[in-house]
Amino acid sequence: MRFDEFYAERSTVVGAADDVPAFKAGVERLRQLAATVEDDPAKAQRYLEATERMLLEVTAPHSETVDLAFEAMLRARRVPAGTPAEQRAHVEAGIDEVTRIAAAAPTDAERDAALDLNATLLGVLERIERQ
Repeated sequence: MRFDEFYAERSTVVGAADDVPAFKAGVERLRQLAATVEDDPAKAQRYLEATERMLLEVTAPHSETVDLAFEAMLRARRVPAGTPAEQRAHVEAGIDEVTRIAAAAPTDAERDAALDLNATLLGVLERIERQ
């Protein structure tokens, strides 16, 4: 996929931000598409992250806990070069970090919002397994 195609899809997804279920589904679709952008994958990743931040703002309570968990998820999703085992270990460490942050959340809503971020990392693990 080319970046301009990804960007067009992202524009459609962002246009649906008022419909939270559709926005969530669209962001999930963008996560899959970003991995296929060949001409500018780094730019696609940046736009995906910005869109994920929008989704987080729409759906999660704003808190330090959720912000920390989101940053941990972003770090873990940036899979380093290496063997599949090394990549899995990196992502799994991120899942563990998000889980630890969530466990310290002061409210159930913050805990749940932080734990929801692990779904993204589970998707990354699935992509590593398919390689």
